[in-house]
Amino acid sequence: MNRSTLYRKRLVVLLSALLCAASLSASASEARAQELVVPMQAAPPPMVYIPRDARTQLSEAHDDKARTRLSLELAEARLARAEQQTELKQFNAATADLGVYQALMEDAIQYLYRAGDGGRSSRDLFKRLEQSLHRHTARVEAVRRATPGEFAGNVLALVRLLRDLRTEALEAFYSDTVIR
Repeated sequence: MNRSTLYRKRLVVLLSALLCAASLSASASEARAQELVVPMQAAPPPMVYIPRDARTQLSEAHDDKARTRLSLELAEARLARAEQQTELKQFNAATADLGVYQALMEDAIQYLYRAGDGGRSSRDLFKRLEQSLHRHTARVEAVRRATPGEFAGNVLALVRLLRDLRTEALEAFYSDTVIR
């Protein structure tokens, strides 16, 4: 055998070895690609709405005090349901109830702004709403701690919103004495 034939044989063996190594590498990367776990995506935010039956109950309230009391009772019931469902690990249902809770609290404060006359009774209602928000914030925070990460972002957003609503209620309570 001459040198060029020997060189060609070595080249063929080397190329076939590289081809085998490349095919093994490709099949190993395919196997690793199948093992990759898709990261969990955050849950969509809950729908913020007031159910029809609650809306009819609120519209039938005869005065501001009764409507505010009813709003707080309905919100309290939804928050209690969300706490129960969190304990049962039903996080979709719990966040749905928190969405209704959010809508009820936002509606209560908007109603007081629209209907409030700036008198003593209006200030008392804002104070009652503020105190309820203060108590509820701790409970929603407890729900957030028991909620997995994919849902916790929505609950944290609710905690921040409750803090802002509480600030609004306090500002309305002192609106006639604070110079802006």
